[in-house]
Amino acid sequence: MEDGLDLLLLFEEMLLSEKLSSRNTLRAYKSDIKSFIKFININYNSPISSVETKHISDWLISLSDNNINRNSYLRKLSSIKEFYKFLHVEGIIKLDPTKSIEAPKKINNIPIVLSIKQIEEIIEYIKRELTPNNIRLLALVEIMYSTGLRVEELVSMPLNAINFNNNSIFIIGKGGRERIVPFGENAFGAIKNYLEVRSLYLAKGQSSEYLFPSSGIKGYLTSRRFAQLLKNVVAKTSVAHLSISPHILRHTFATHMLSGGADLRVLQEMLGHADISTVQIYTHIVDDKKKLALSSHPMENG
Repeated sequence: MEDGLDLLLLFEEMLLSEKLSSRNTLRAYKSDIKSFIKFININYNSPISSVETKHISDWLISLSDNNINRNSYLRKLSSIKEFYKFLHVEGIIKLDPTKSIEAPKKINNIPIVLSIKQIEEIIEYIKRELTPNNIRLLALVEIMYSTGLRVEELVSMPLNAINFNNNSIFIIGKGGRERIVPFGENAFGAIKNYLEVRSLYLAKGQSSEYLFPSSGIKGYLTSRRFAQLLKNVVAKTSVAHLSISPHILRHTFATHMLSGGADLRVLQEMLGHADISTVQIYTHIVDDKKKLALSSHPMENG
């Protein structure tokens, strides 16, 4: 029986030489295919080159049974399809067993969006005890909810990106696209309070170009650490049952802006999206909320 890992090595060499895949993509492919090979080895006495469509379907069912999230499922399926397509093109197998397996139609997952009351509860909980960590967290949350910045844009923001004269932030986003995003009075106050304790996050005698400095490798607070700090606070509120991440604050900002009548093009510019279709998912959320509100109308309940 041939070693599936040998075939994976050939596939990896092709990816490195022909596709110029990123390190992350390569790592994902290897991880997905290794777990697939392990599944086949445990469940079937069959070489990887003799795998049939049924075996792959069984593997996909096992992924679903393990409640894997949709994006991971689609990526794993894509990895296996690419792997067997390569084996077929190289003449290692006669038929590609993944050819008849289609990925489920990609639908826009409607993200979790907090209500105004829920976001206020989180903010009020942070304000209960204004320790330096809470003052910093409050600044992060208020900026995010006021601007809708991407998480990485926020945590890696240079101190000089903030213009206090007109309450705006200069951002260099994806693809090097520049934009200026305004922020509100709540964010302004939170930033000012945070700047009074910012020096506590700097090593003695050290300076930093970042608004949220850290002694870590990157030199600024990581998005993962921000997520942990937010999660710790959310766990003590009435929305503890929801999986609230910093990214949810961006979704919440966008949805609340549209609900308040913001222009879609203006919102697109603030969020830093190149394509307006990406922003249109928020109109669906707003529409769904309006339909839900209408359902409680006395004339709609007969």
